[in-house]
Amino acid sequence: MNNFSKLFVVLFPVGLLFPQSFQNAGSTGLQFLKIGMSARGEGMGGAVASLDGDISLLTLNPAGIGNINQVGISIQHTSWVAETDLNFIGLVVPLSDQVNLALHTTYLTTGGIEITTIDVPEGTGQYYDVADVAIGLTSSIRLTSQLTFASTIKYIQERIYDVSSDGLSLDAGMWYATGFNSLNLGFVITNLGFEQSFSGKPLEVQYAPSDAAEPVVHAQLQTQKYGLPLSFRASGSFDLFEMFMERLDEHQMRVAMDFVQNADTRERVLTGMEYGWSKTFFVRGGYAINTDELGWSGGVGTLQNLSGTDIQFDASASSLGRFGISYRIGIAIISN
Repeated sequence: MNNFSKLFVVLFPVGLLFPQSFQNAGSTGLQFLKIGMSARGEGMGGAVASLDGDISLLTLNPAGIGNINQVGISIQHTSWVAETDLNFIGLVVPLSDQVNLALHTTYLTTGGIEITTIDVPEGTGQYYDVADVAIGLTSSIRLTSQLTFASTIKYIQERIYDVSSDGLSLDAGMWYATGFNSLNLGFVITNLGFEQSFSGKPLEVQYAPSDAAEPVVHAQLQTQKYGLPLSFRASGSFDLFEMFMERLDEHQMRVAMDFVQNADTRERVLTGMEYGWSKTFFVRGGYAINTDELGWSGGVGTLQNLSGTDIQFDASASSLGRFGISYRIGIAIISN
């Protein structure tokens, strides 16, 4: 059995672990948790759960921070559909040679949306907005130089006008360097938590009694509960040259593949590649398989060392089908 066959045998069965669940479309909320926010990662089509050393990938596999041994920060910006913006800030602090802590927040906002009514369809002159936020605290432990486990507890909130819902969720991941010709594996489950529902002042109502002598009844409309977008991901990546030929100092070609199962969509396969020259300049590409709108993606990046500090700039673009193209930019700074 050749090397490619061995890799296929390892990764392919993972995609069969969960049955198709496309009939559950629209059954979960907090959809912003499914949006990739890493300029580097989305340039590779989102196939990045087996990569390591990248703070911007905290939301995809928290175990990827296990090999970061210095304080680092990452800031990412995503221009999403319908003029919405998604921002990410992540901070990693090593506590010891084996343990890292990380804090990150993601924030999606629509900006002001003018209120319209049946009587005033052109707009009332008043505005509302939609804002989603997630704040995560991550702890990773590197059991060996090859194996890292990590978990993230997140506070999540979704707000539409003056109604909101909030709660907690959990991510758990593993990163493993097999030692076989640069092959790395990643496994992660994200957004594990309880159902949520909306509450707020617009849902408060008053009922006038039929008898004027009786008091007014104060009540609150109950909204239907919704689940979190639970997701399982299994990933593999390797350097193409090292896997099938020999390791090259000046050239790297990392190939990655992720099998993704979301609670509310059918299984999908994400594929990506990253060519690096002298570990300084990078060109990336990727493609999403078995999706309705997602397709190609591409990006570039550069890593520079200035006065002992690694600074990485990344930019990418992703096709969203009929919704246009999403653009991302990011910067990461890690002290040495």
